[in-house]
Amino acid sequence: MKSLLLALGLPALLAGQGATPPHPGSIQKEETPAPRRIDVVVQPADMVFRFTPRVSIPGMPRVALALSGGGARGLAHIGVLQQLEDVGYPLDSVTGTSAGAMVGALYASGFSGHEIEDLFSRLDLTRAFLEPLWRNPGETLGEQEDRNDTFLSIERHDGHITLAQGLRSGVEVQHTLQGLLARGAYFSGGDFNKLQRPLRVLATNLETGQGRVFGSGDLVEAVRASMSIPGGFRPVVIEGQQYVDGALVENLPVQTAKEAFHPDLVIAVDISAPLENRPATSILSVAARSLDLVVERRQWESRAAADFLIRPDIHDVPFLEYGSQAANLVRQGREAFEARRDAMNALLRSRLSDERLDVTRVAFESPGGLSPALAGLLEETLKSNGVGIRVQDVQILLQQVLVHGLAREAFATVDPDRALTIHLRAYPAIQAVDIEAPEGWRKAVESAVAESIHLGEPFNPQVFGRMMGHLVYRFLMDGGPLVDARGSAFDAQTGRLRICIKEPLVTRVEARLAPGSTVDGAHLMRLLGQLKDRPFRPVELQQRVALAEHRLHLAELRYQIRPDGQEGTAITLIPVPQQRERMDISLGYETTLGGQVGLAYRALNLGFKGTEAELSAARNRLQEEAGLALRSPFGFSPGAGIEAVANYWEQRLEVALPWKAPELPGNGMDARISASDLMVKTYFRFSNLGTGKASLDLGRRDSAFRESGQRLTQSQDAAFLSGEWDNFDRYTLPRDGLLLRARFGMGRTHATGELAGGTFQQSYFRARGVKPLGEFFGADLDLEWGQGHRLPLDRWWVLGGPSFVIGSQAVGFMAPNFAALRFGLPLRLYMGLGLTVEVAPRFDVAWVSQDASALMKSEVSPRAEGMGLMLRTTLSNFYVEASYGFLRLRTPQDSGRAVGSFNILIGTQPFDLWKRH
Repeated sequence: MKSLLLALGLPALLAGQGATPPHPGSIQKEETPAPRRIDVVVQPADMVFRFTPRVSIPGMPRVALALSGGGARGLAHIGVLQQLEDVGYPLDSVTGTSAGAMVGALYASGFSGHEIEDLFSRLDLTRAFLEPLWRNPGETLGEQEDRNDTFLSIERHDGHITLAQGLRSGVEVQHTLQGLLARGAYFSGGDFNKLQRPLRVLATNLETGQGRVFGSGDLVEAVRASMSIPGGFRPVVIEGQQYVDGALVENLPVQTAKEAFHPDLVIAVDISAPLENRPATSILSVAARSLDLVVERRQWESRAAADFLIRPDIHDVPFLEYGSQAANLVRQGREAFEARRDAMNALLRSRLSDERLDVTRVAFESPGGLSPALAGLLEETLKSNGVGIRVQDVQILLQQVLVHGLAREAFATVDPDRALTIHLRAYPAIQAVDIEAPEGWRKAVESAVAESIHLGEPFNPQVFGRMMGHLVYRFLMDGGPLVDARGSAFDAQTGRLRICIKEPLVTRVEARLAPGSTVDGAHLMRLLGQLKDRPFRPVELQQRVALAEHRLHLAELRYQIRPDGQEGTAITLIPVPQQRERMDISLGYETTLGGQVGLAYRALNLGFKGTEAELSAARNRLQEEAGLALRSPFGFSPGAGIEAVANYWEQRLEVALPWKAPELPGNGMDARISASDLMVKTYFRFSNLGTGKASLDLGRRDSAFRESGQRLTQSQDAAFLSGEWDNFDRYTLPRDGLLLRARFGMGRTHATGELAGGTFQQSYFRARGVKPLGEFFGADLDLEWGQGHRLPLDRWWVLGGPSFVIGSQAVGFMAPNFAALRFGLPLRLYMGLGLTVEVAPRFDVAWVSQDASALMKSEVSPRAEGMGLMLRTTLSNFYVEASYGFLRLRTPQDSGRAVGSFNILIGTQPFDLWKRH
């Protein structure tokens, strides 16, 4: 505020800091006219969004801030906001489009410019918005891979066929914004006028082509809609209408701000990229470039309509690269403000009243004298020379005193004797501090009080407010966004300072179901009702939301939070069901297997809620499969159910079998193995987040073995018990976590023709652990073991490929018993736009044997040793893997020699990435 005062040019107060008192014997005039009083308007801190008093000057122009869209370049808005705060320019409202809506909503929700910068230094929005690999609760690792293996989806809804509406669903954006904007959404009660600054958010109605200005409703939905890049993210459905990026209507929302707030001045910040002759480098950059071309003409009009324009000089910043460029973009925003600061000063001066006071002297009336801080402020503001005192100059001085907390009350009077008197009432001293806070936060509060508050010194609302704001931000960053500081205040009568920190508990969880909805509301409440009587925690809630999305087949589960009217929190759940019918297409290529294509048709709620049918087929050069599955949850729990499965698969062999098998007359070269299965499975999920799954499978198999024109068949009955659990942080390229898989089964083959019958057993176990050793470096240890007793050939393990032993070929051989140990040291490089590349040296060893008792015995068990380098990454929904390894095969007769080979894999389905045995 000092900078504002000096910038507006407060002239010298004419007669210095003191006034000559009247002579004791002088005669006073009768009926002296009342002095003129000059005041400023003080709004006390609300301890919600504002923690210091707000002081405004009557007659100051009402200023609206308009923030443009522009993707990651929107972080430059933060630098402009920081300078506006530091200088003290008043802002009466904020209007934003796209990235401007996000930054504006954070500012309106009570974050300062410096806090927003700190927030983005902690959170890489690019990864939060675009990271495709986060591990989801409610499903196993293999299930999540299957669900994300789609290259293209074709959906049918209400009789209409549609393709996928965007590369990303936008759910990641929704979850990120819900955590960031929870405080604003909660304390505003859905009224954007009740935020720290009144806010308007602009989005485009995709069905009408018109813009919609959101001033109430769900703050998160409005901001997400304004940020929904056409083609990059799916449209956001609000009240039955589809909304996308507001840039299509007005990227620089100057006219929107004028119509919404009728301000005296509009300060516009345009961070959009200048149109340049440059190529697009990605699908999202194509969408962003297209938007630039569409909105440029309207944006030219918006720039012309602004009263003041700030345009940071930003070049060569990818549209969605929030992470690596954050600090640079904030700095460019500050520099752009400073470059136009003098021009802004001149503009504001021109809008102020030029009324001057006819005074000959200045006096100060301050019981107890002036404090050193107050004396220093007055000395600084009175040292310049001028030709007179304006009313606004006095009001700015009063504003300075009050904003800096140097007086409890400040006003000025001008008496008929042409004397200007500045009246100041100081704050009393702090006599005691009372703290009320939850036990987990109390120590932090006490530490902050000890650092900022000193007994016996005058109370300063600015110091107190700064401390309270810092505490609220700290607790918010620790996961408690609804921290409530209302009730914190200073009692001037007693000198007691009360600090009251509370956190409302969730008292009500309710679901808002559309008429005729197929969503099982009872199961939804069982999953989310556990949040009652606990503090609101966005991370915990979003984990439960993800669990419900999977269990109840939801495209998305949105939620709204609001006060319940009794110092608690109410959560309203809004489920968005998946489409009833969908066709997914997957594509891929692998060096050995060649090209692969897969189709999967899925239908939901067949007959009753929760029932799912899936018809799938896939084929590559050596394998093909087709299957039909019907799944239905049990009524008592959506995490348990029954599944009927029918499938057919065929495997072609290109290499000789290592041991003689009775099912084939020869050595297996060019043989074909096929099987048809009919199974009934019961399953239940376990662990807090439902990533564990146990199942019991009962099935009948009919197998066929063909070689050299001869065909043998066999039938089997078998039962298998299997279990899986993991806590990986990502389902592909995990950085931390543990995976456990186990399967055990018994069966009987029935004698048919030349093949004898008998019993068999099969066991499998896998444990994989990934541990970070630093930000970019980690360790990966993978143990896998499979064993069989009298296994029929169709149940031998199909082995090979870089995910088994680096340097080997996929589907390279079959064995009834194997063990493998793999060790890698992955180095992860972040390449921007949510893209991570992992480079890992690998050291693998594996054993195979005909007899389980001979496994890992060098004198009878062949051993494969691999050493090489693997590079892995993801491109949108495609998994990409390239490896080069040296393989040495040691047998009891031959130590072998190392042979190098190169392998590449790319596909929407990761093939045998996890070796789903």
